[in-house]
Amino acid sequence: MTGIGTLGREAVRTLPESAVVWVNGRQASIARISPNGATSTCELERGLEGEPAYLAGVVRAIGDCERVVILGPGSARLALEREYVAVYHRPERLVDVEPAGPMTRVELVERLRALVD
Repeated sequence: MTGIGTLGREAVRTLPESAVVWVNGRQASIARISPNGATSTCELERGLEGEPAYLAGVVRAIGDCERVVILGPGSARLALEREYVAVYHRPERLVDVEPAGPMTRVELVERLRALVD
């Protein structure tokens, strides 16, 4: 939940911890924002891992965010959605799950900023 707190006399806006992830069967790109507004990105490669281990790693990288958008082609996107819900039991946190072609880190961060604004 977005809120305004005070730190001394200065108002501090807190943001909902959020993530936008683009995933396919071989790699995932994740952009996250913390409550203080710090943005981070990471890339995960599947390598030789089986799909369950790969998806579990992506879910760990996303974390228990309040708002999550999952983007990507086909079955990997839907499999990640199922894995996220299986781990955190919070389907209402999935703000959007939609097909999308490959995205750059800049595009993911832009999508993330739009999500929290």
